Parts: sequence; C-alpha cells; structure tokens
Amino acid sequence: MEIWAHRGASARQPENTIAAFTAAMEAGADGVELDVQLTSDGVPVVIHDETVDRTHDGTGGVSGFTLAQLQKLRSLLKPKGDPMATRIPSLVEVLDLLASGGQQINIELKNSVKPYKGLEKKVLDLVAERKLGDRVVLSSFNHYSLQRLRERGWTGELAAVHDGMLREPWRYFRELDVQAVHPPRHVLMVPGFVTRAHRAGFKVRVWTVNKTTHRQRCERLGVDGIFTDLVKARPDW
Repeated sequence: MEIWAHRGASARQPENTIAAFTAAMEAGADGVELDVQLTSDGVPVVIHDETVDRTHDGTGGVSGFTLAQLQKLRSLLKPKGDPMATRIPSLVEVLDLLASGGQQINIELKNSVKPYKGLEKKVLDLVAERKLGDRVVLSSFNHYSLQRLRERGWTGELAAVHDGMLREPWRYFRELDVQAVHPPRHVLMVPGFVTRAHRAGFKVRVWTVNKTTHRQRCERLGVDGIFTDLVKARPDW
C-alpha cells in the first residue's frame, strides 16, 4: 500500500508549503498530494482553501490576490518556520522541488467551487515543461475538469475525487476515462467497495487516513494507497 503525503507532511510542517513537501521527501513518502488554484494574475499556486484566512495572515479569496501579494502573507500554521519555506508557493516552485525526488505527484485541481478558467491548460503546460507526466496523477472533485484535461491531450493518470456516496459508480467512472478513484475514509464501510473498484479496473486511494487502526483496515481491504498527514520515515510504516 502506497503512502501519499496529504498536502505534504502536513502534521509536521505547514500544509502545502515547500517545508511540508521537503519533509515528505525526507520521510520517504511514495507520493505527495497538493492542491492548485489560480491567482488574479493567472499563476497556479499551491493552497487548499479557496480563501487565505485559515492558513495565512490575510483575508479573502485566493483569486483576489496576485502571486506577489500572496507570497507576502505569513503562515499561521505551526510550526512557525522559515517564512520563505512556509509561504504560499507557486506550482512551479513545488514541481521544481519534487522533480529532484522520485515521489509520485497528485495535483488536485481545486476548481469545484471557483471554476478558474484556463487552470487545466496551465497545469498541463507546467507538467509537460518539466517532463513529469509519468509521475503525475491529476485529480479533481470537478469531473468536467477531468474531461477537459483529456480533451487537452492528457494521456496520463486521472483520478476522480468524490465523497463516496455514489451507488455502483463504475460505469460512470469508465465514461470519465479515469484510472483511479479517491474517496474519503468512510467509503470503507460500504461492503465490497474496494473489491468492486479493483474488479472494474480502478485503483483506490483513500483520504485522509491518520489513525493506525484506519491504516490497518485499509491494508486489509487491499486499498492501493492512502493520503495521510502523518508521514513517517520508513520502516515505521
């Protein structure tokens, strides 16, 4: 079972920051997960929430700031480290860091609340420029966005993020042309979900798994990967 660092090693460093991704690489995570949105000047940046209020010392939507304005904000999350390593990074900065490692990279397009016109093209261009296509999984709650990624020529792995409350979703996922599903942890309570997903040809990666008992259940059920905040140095896992 693969261990994916959820927003980087976010239990050890502020989420979705260079510090968190560096810690995930040092811990030997199999993959890292990150979220991408667009600034007002059209730059892809790595941040989960649609607003900066929870994570940084500012107020308002990500799309209301330029990259320069976002990167002047200081992180509110603990531990308080190097401001340069804990500011909101651009996707370019994160990909350049991760390019030096061997981790898989899950880029989640955060465009189910705000559509972010052109986000798909910008992400695809940056991945292609760095020749990272064979290491990248593109995912989204916005399944129209997944379709647009295919239409723009993405031939790599796509993953449908969903809330787990879909009955017999396999035909739908085949029509989406995805290779993986990313459901929340409570989907494991649905009898046979993982078995049926595998039988239909889909990988299953579950979020967010932070307790040992939950991780062990994922292993017993044959889940392909988990997203966790608690990335530990192997062989602890």
